[in-house]
Amino acid sequence: MKKVKRRAMSVLVIILCLIVGIGTFTYRFFREGRDWVNFTANKHIYSNGVLIGGAIYDRDGNALVHTVDGVRKYSDNESVRCATMHIVGDKKSNIATSLQKVYADQLMGYNTVNGTYSVSGKGNSIYTTLDSDICASAYEQIKDRKGAVCVYNYKTGEVICLVSTPTYDPENPPTISPEDDKYEGVYINRAISSTFTPGSVYKLVTAAAAIDNIDDIFDQKFTCNKTQVVNGQKIVCSGTHRNENFEQALANSCNIAFGNISRQLGWNTTVEYARKLGITTAHDLSGIITAKGNIASSGGDNELSWTGIGQNTDLVNPFAMMRLVGTIANHGVCVEPYLVEKITNSSGFRTQLGLSNGSTTRCLSRNTADKLSDMMRNNVVSKYGDSNYPQNMEICAKSGTAELDGNKKSHSWFVGFCRNEKYPYAFAVFVQNGGSGATVAGGVASKVMAAVEEKVNSQ
Repeated sequence: MKKVKRRAMSVLVIILCLIVGIGTFTYRFFREGRDWVNFTANKHIYSNGVLIGGAIYDRDGNALVHTVDGVRKYSDNESVRCATMHIVGDKKSNIATSLQKVYADQLMGYNTVNGTYSVSGKGNSIYTTLDSDICASAYEQIKDRKGAVCVYNYKTGEVICLVSTPTYDPENPPTISPEDDKYEGVYINRAISSTFTPGSVYKLVTAAAAIDNIDDIFDQKFTCNKTQVVNGQKIVCSGTHRNENFEQALANSCNIAFGNISRQLGWNTTVEYARKLGITTAHDLSGIITAKGNIASSGGDNELSWTGIGQNTDLVNPFAMMRLVGTIANHGVCVEPYLVEKITNSSGFRTQLGLSNGSTTRCLSRNTADKLSDMMRNNVVSKYGDSNYPQNMEICAKSGTAELDGNKKSHSWFVGFCRNEKYPYAFAVFVQNGGSGATVAGGVASKVMAAVEEKVNSQ
């Protein structure tokens, strides 16, 4: 009798282990099945490590990458191929944040019932919000330099341009050696995955905080004699602006004035507005997670001054700056940017209606945003030269020339938006070690936005 009981118990233990095993496998199958299938040795969907299923299109239905007779083909236009390489991905999936990498399972048409099997064997198609013409135009303006160009519709959230350099032609990839500075960071999308010292474009964050928290900010006068000593450290400005008001201080990009404003705000408010305006936050761009920036949160008055100016340890992401100026343009409401419009199967039916989360967030009051908009418009009219930009767009902007340690050339920034709502686009241009923000990045922005104007007017 005891022997029968022991055997029964053994059988029960085996059955229990079997149930646990099946349960574990089933759980992992539903949770990790996509990853199991998305393995480069899977010859059903990869050829020599190259994904051969699915296609990616721009907003006008132009193929950015697709498969023809088992061979992966990119756009016929070389500039488009180079401009969109970081978003589309290269043939070897070196870009971790590319659509071919992040959406590999969607492209191959994976589902838990059929796996990757489909009657046509073509996989799925991803339709993006990108405008390949605008991307190509941005690439042509920045291709010989390292940097990023970001443009999106601040009313709808559609990202129409997201270009990172250095890049290369995925149809004709170069041999890249670790010592080759030309391709330094080539596999990183600078637009979404990198952070850089912002310089004076960060003064928009400080200005927003000042409007909300300093009651007499528009009545204050600031005296700039080029230098000011704070806690034994010299704060240096690019000019000698003498007496100026708040609006003039932003137009002059005065470090003395904005250092003073930062000290009035204090650390807590400074940190709060960096978070509130998305500078120190990672963002979800249709499933692609962006890099989050960083600012100091404590220190002496000298460090607080430099932080509010956009120096000290400040680091920001170009995408986050685009999102910030889009929020100002849209009267303080952020429509979250998105990149993927829809995904369809091989029969043309939608498997997903889009990957915009549709969310909007009020980051600033309408009053604060509109005052900032007026100040940014004044920057262009009184300092940068309105005639240097497309006349019908009513450009509002802020430049930044971010100083770096050592003998490194400053980073060049230019961020802004079109106030004419026929062209509801916000932009951020970053040129690594480019020098003057208004001249270098501003020149790129002018030509890119001219291309946007031409495209809108032709539709």
